Amino acid sequence: MMVQRIPRFVASPSRPLHVLVVLIPLLALPSILRAEEAGGLKVGAPAPRFTLKGYDGKTYKLSNYRGKKVVLLDFGRFTCIPCRSVVKDLEKLHKHYKNRGVQIFSVNLDGPFAKMAVPKGIAEFKLTFPVLLDTKAEVAEAYKVQTIPHLVVIDTKGIIRLNHLNYAPDLQKILSAQFDRYRLR
Repeated sequence: MMVQRIPRFVASPSRPLHVLVVLIPLLALPSILRAEEAGGLKVGAPAPRFTLKGYDGKTYKLSNYRGKKVVLLDFGRFTCIPCRSVVKDLEKLHKHYKNRGVQIFSVNLDGPFAKMAVPKGIAEFKLTFPVLLDTKAEVAEAYKVQTIPHLVVIDTKGIIRLNHLNYAPDLQKILSAQFDRYRLR
């Protein structure tokens, strides 16, 4: 008869609780670190100025919105799955806030694939807000973007008010609260 021993670690009834006590904080650690160390300029810092061409052929300058609108920058790619979820939510927000002191921009980082990915993404998601082409990732670098999707809310004074990384099911709620707090009325 063959007997398989159960390791003492697993057999102890009190061990699973100890494991959970250690594991749960470790599982939360990436989200804590993400907010502090995964990139992005500090909240409260001045937003770096930039000028980028839009897919629509227009030139967009951040300085044109200062004193007028809250600006949301969505750094991402249409070839990134979480970025695609963000874009869907942003289109809904754009429809609600476009005439309410908020300007949403998608800052595209598809690089050499932008010529194919951007028109396809705009059509697929029926985007009505501008898609800016950061082909050399210079603006992303200025904003210290290290992961995508990465969203930045800039108030009417040109100050960064939110750095949000990745997609969240309550993204619309998070962004709406920021827009309502900082937009001019």
